[in-house]
Amino acid sequence: MEERRKFVRLDTQLPLRYSLLPSGQSQPAVSTEVGGGGVRLVAPGHVQPETRLWVELQLPGRQQPVTFVGEVVWSEQHDIKGISPVEIGVRFVEISPEDRQAIMQHVDTTHRP
Repeated sequence: MEERRKFVRLDTQLPLRYSLLPSGQSQPAVSTEVGGGGVRLVAPGHVQPETRLWVELQLPGRQQPVTFVGEVVWSEQHDIKGISPVEIGVRFVEISPEDRQAIMQHVDTTHRP
C-alpha cells in the first residue's frame, strides 16, 4: 500500500523539549523529521500512543521556539549499542498558525527533493 502524506517532511535534527500532559516534567529530545503535520523525535523513554505532549522546538535562526500540543501516534524502541532510544511520531493537535507557518517555511527553504 502506498503511503500518501499531506505535508512534505524534512529529515533534520533540531533540539526540543517535551513534557507529558497534563503536568509532566520537561525532557530534552531531538527531532529526526519535521513537517507541517507533526514531528518525529528521539526520546529517552517510551511514550504510549494517544498521549498528549507539550513541545518546544527550536528552529534555526528563530529566537523563540515553536510551541505546540501534540499527540503521540506511534512509539518504537530501538537497541543501539546497549542504548535504547525511542522514536516517537507526534502529530500536531494545537499549534498557532504562525508556528505552523514557521515550520513549513523551514521545511520549504531547507528541503532538497
